[in-house]
Amino acid sequence: MGLEITINESFNKKTDPDAYRKAMVDTVSEVTQKTMEECQAECPVRTGNLRDSHTYEADDMEATIRNSAEYWIYVVYGTSRMSANNYPQRAWNTIISQDVIGEIFKSKLNENGIDTG
Repeated sequence: MGLEITINESFNKKTDPDAYRKAMVDTVSEVTQKTMEECQAECPVRTGNLRDSHTYEADDMEATIRNSAEYWIYVVYGTSRMSANNYPQRAWNTIISQDVIGEIFKSKLNENGIDTG
């Protein structure tokens, strides 16, 4: 008596580590972009320079949001004459509270052939 096991394509996709990794890398990139956009939305605007100076880089599983305006640190942390305006933290809190990361990850899993039901 023999036993034959056949693995179908759907199972292969669900257990493919490369598909999961690609979904995670794509998620990091998209979440970083959305966080930067939320930073721009939360950023105080006088001239628009601070808002427009945001950029991001995503490389594999690491990402960075930067601001090239020389005075960003004074806005975020405040000075003796100005209160702190921690808009990056508010932006991140918005991303977390709206479960943006979970939704994007599910979408990226589906795009990579992994059914999330």
